[in-house]
Amino acid sequence: MLDVVRKDVEFAFGRYVTDADIWLALTARDLLPRTAQFLWKGLHKAHRIGNYWNHIPECGDRAICQECGVLEDLEHILIRCTSPGQSIIWQATETLWREKEEEWPLVSLGTVLGCCLAEFRDEKGKAKQGTQRLYRILMSKSAYLIWKLRNERVISRDGTPATDEEIKNRWKYHINQRLQVDMTLARRPRLGKHPALAPLLVLTTWSRILDNEQSLPADWLREPRVLVGSRAFPQARPRRHRSQGIG
Repeated sequence: MLDVVRKDVEFAFGRYVTDADIWLALTARDLLPRTAQFLWKGLHKAHRIGNYWNHIPECGDRAICQECGVLEDLEHILIRCTSPGQSIIWQATETLWREKEEEWPLVSLGTVLGCCLAEFRDEKGKAKQGTQRLYRILMSKSAYLIWKLRNERVISRDGTPATDEEIKNRWKYHINQRLQVDMTLARRPRLGKHPALAPLLVLTTWSRILDNEQSLPADWLREPRVLVGSRAFPQARPRRHRSQGIG
């Protein structure tokens, strides 16, 4: 799995990483504990999916994706499964990302598990800290939500997937929840001196993808209703019907 991450990160970002780089990336402050644990288990192949069930008597059927009829592994769940969830979420993630950057890196198992290794630089070669942080947040939150939706479908809903609308709403909720956490930390003093999270880093992370951003003040951290995500799901235009003549 380390080789998968190394290969995909080098292909997507032109950066060679060592095993130590990959493990160290999982300690990034931008990862919330449950998300970091999900990625850590992914690198260790410790999720209870696929071949895990083939070694348990009378549980072999759990190794197969009931939607696609193939052996289930993490790559299948996050990237290839045809059940509603992953394709909708990745499309929304890409759409939102392109509000900030032109190029959307290829989504693969390696770039998901190695999302904290991504590098984005400006024309002068300087690291774009806000962009890199947004990528880490979007990739890790989106992948973890896909995982949660899969577990709910398989375990709690007896194979019935969530509706497209439910998936969209939950994705927007999770991304906006993280935005609110950032805003709270940027306003909260740490040790009575500095904020727990640098306000400038929060501003550069979420800039250019906020709803109605043109109407917000330059320092919007204290605004009560700051959201992202509505542009990730464009409203379909109503179809125009040809007028029918009376014969």
